[in-house]
Amino acid sequence: MVRNCNTPPQSRTTPPQCLEILLIEDSLSDARFLQEVLKGSVLGRSCWHHATRLQDGLAILKAESIQMILLDMTLPDSYGLASVDALATQAPQVPIVVLTNSNDDELAVQAVRHGAQDYLFKRHITPDTVVRALRYALERKHAAEALRIANETLELRVQQRTAELKTTNEILRREIAQRRQVQARLTLAQQVGKIGTFEWLIDNAQVCWTAELEALYGLEEGSFGDRDSPWLDRIDPEDRPQVEAAIQQSFRTTQGLNTEFRTRWPNSTLHWIAVTSRMFPATQTQPRRMVGLHMDITEKKQLEAQFLRAQRLESLGTLASGIAHDLNNILTPILSVAQLLPLKFPELNEHNRNLLNIIETSARRGSELIKQILSFSRGLDGQRVGVQICHLLTEIRQIIRQTLPKSIDISINIEPDLWLVNGDVTQLHQVLMNLCVNARDAMPQGGTLSIGAQNVVVDQHLARQHLDAVTGPHVQITVADTGVGMAPDVVHRIFDPFFTTKAIGKGTGLGLSAVLGIVKSHGGFVDVQSQPQQGSQFSIYLPANLIPIPAQDDAGAIYAGHGEVILVVDDEATIREVIKTTLETYGYRVLTAEQGLDAIALYAKQAQTIDAVILDMMMPTLDGSATLPALQQLDTDVKAIAISGLQSTEMVRKTEQLGFYTFLPKPIDTSDLLNTLHDCLQISSVP
Repeated sequence: MVRNCNTPPQSRTTPPQCLEILLIEDSLSDARFLQEVLKGSVLGRSCWHHATRLQDGLAILKAESIQMILLDMTLPDSYGLASVDALATQAPQVPIVVLTNSNDDELAVQAVRHGAQDYLFKRHITPDTVVRALRYALERKHAAEALRIANETLELRVQQRTAELKTTNEILRREIAQRRQVQARLTLAQQVGKIGTFEWLIDNAQVCWTAELEALYGLEEGSFGDRDSPWLDRIDPEDRPQVEAAIQQSFRTTQGLNTEFRTRWPNSTLHWIAVTSRMFPATQTQPRRMVGLHMDITEKKQLEAQFLRAQRLESLGTLASGIAHDLNNILTPILSVAQLLPLKFPELNEHNRNLLNIIETSARRGSELIKQILSFSRGLDGQRVGVQICHLLTEIRQIIRQTLPKSIDISINIEPDLWLVNGDVTQLHQVLMNLCVNARDAMPQGGTLSIGAQNVVVDQHLARQHLDAVTGPHVQITVADTGVGMAPDVVHRIFDPFFTTKAIGKGTGLGLSAVLGIVKSHGGFVDVQSQPQQGSQFSIYLPANLIPIPAQDDAGAIYAGHGEVILVVDDEATIREVIKTTLETYGYRVLTAEQGLDAIALYAKQAQTIDAVILDMMMPTLDGSATLPALQQLDTDVKAIAISGLQSTEMVRKTEQLGFYTFLPKPIDTSDLLNTLHDCLQISSVP
């Protein structure tokens, strides 16, 4: 439909096959001319909408589905490029062909830049030029629209792909972060567990070592390179043939390398390494390779050595305990007779008295040697009191200054306000003297002996390195020398009974065994650090007692009896006789029995007259632990003292549980026997 009026046209609907053309031309003649020119053109059927003003054209453009615009540049309500801008703004998808009476190329270019598709000079219009212009305009517009749609589609796809990539990148970033966290935890676990991994390409002789593995050998990252030879060079020479044989065996059997060996760090410390691995055969994508790990098992080996040492001590201790029991039974009459003879024969001359003193001194030395054996074999406990370590070290310092050679300098460093230790003063004195004597022997050419003490708190790391060690507050006593030192294989054996590096006649091999036994009986442990030609350091860790324990008073004078009746029960005739003679000499009356059954029968007859019983714990048929309950059935207030040639913590504890007043170890000192018996009678007589 053609509209030639100046008023806004009414909308109408056209068939979809019709080319909807909007002609904005104020000249009716030019409008008719264009319509006539296009009649029957190759453009096919067209439907015309005519407006003489721009505003009318904009209204039609808004109401109809316009597919082409022919625009006159000179309109009553608009002129030039402003008309093009208005139409292009309202319908940017509709092609515009500009009509003008002026042949101005510059204006044509500007019109195209503002959105027009073509430019026609009215005076040169022919059917062909109009058709060609309209067709090209439609094609260019359709191409531009197609390009726009394609660009929008591509942009949408790019946005979708970008969103997908962003999501994928975020997932990948999280996975990378998670893997880094896993890797960090794995690295930390390897460091804490002292583990390092490796991959060995067998045929290429290339090895990939982790930094954690190289750290197990005391080396920096990259020290091994990518070969196996630097690693083999770090293995102890004594263990290397065994490791090389194991490697060749793993190559032949394809079972992997599984072995243990020693390695020495650059600082000369010795460490144990365990290798566990698996062999993977060659595939189409992978060469033959071995994958596995190295683990530092130094602490494990140290604990194994301590456990084996403890087993050896236990085995030898069983043997030593039996020997000690027999020796004490032998020494008891010797010591007692040596103490009794001066009383029986007061007219003895000085020479004979000196001989008896020699006998007594030798018996006491033998008794002390037996106590050393019992100390390391059974963990012998003596009387425990609150011990000030600083006082003990002061006494030791006075002794060693008088006895050590002048070529040895003595350094004492004691921390103030040391905690108390609940212990046996005599045994701790023995520990320190043994260590000081060993330090002296390690410095034949002179040197420095350093003794120190300080409060420490043992943590889990230190406790794990020592069998039976516990955490908590301890007093650390250190005895160090600048002597010849010891090799690692010697350090591992120094606590073995009868092991010594000294010349024959220079040592018994019991000193350090006694040290270990005494320290363990006090709930402590010993740490040894030594290197050849670099001296040795022994650190004694004793549990601190933060609750003050009152020290015990020294014993007073010897107390004699006043006719009290004492029953002595022992299967050794010599011991019965010597105890009987000793007690009778000091005012007691004595009855004797050879075994437990005899003692029970005798006590049943004379229970009213017997004031106390001295009962041997080790007897055939019926020993002391079985005899005392039978006596208690006859007399609930029976007063009994246990004696035995076998002294141990278990024995002392057992006598306390059975109801004995106390326990006296053989050989029995006369003063100890008399004073203990006096105290027993006095305490027992209290109602």
